[in-house]
Amino acid sequence: MNSMIKVAGSFLSIVALTVSASAFAQHAFNDADKAVEYRQKALSIMQNNFAVMGDMVKGDIEFDGTIFAERANDFAALTSIPWIGFSQEGAMPGNNTDALPAIWDNWEDFVERAEKLQQDAKALQQAAAAGEQGAIREAFMTAARNCKGCHDQYKD
Repeated sequence: MNSMIKVAGSFLSIVALTVSASAFAQHAFNDADKAVEYRQKALSIMQNNFAVMGDMVKGDIEFDGTIFAERANDFAALTSIPWIGFSQEGAMPGNNTDALPAIWDNWEDFVERAEKLQQDAKALQQAAAAGEQGAIREAFMTAARNCKGCHDQYKD
């Protein structure tokens, strides 16, 4: 019985190490272009979710609380994803990105804005779950101002 426990424990240790290595490998990019592509795709999906919510907030499409909450959940989940693509060596702006050098010149501010967006997205997610349209609009507008401020400062 003891040997079975040791084997099981060793197996679990190997699995945990493999999972940890896999999680690390998710953020390892072969080159700067892959890091740029990664962040652009993540930001694009974030924008797609945010645009639908914006259309509902503006009244361009009918407000649907269930769909809004789903989009808010997806947006909140995505807000932690793209930033690693900015921190990879060599992933600074080039011909294939609208990211401005100001990101790396003001790295601490950029990171603070990214963290604030994550907080804003969680607040939006909570407002959407509660379903009160006034709170939803307020939370959405807070996140939108954060997005715009970052774009004004760091995107061409």
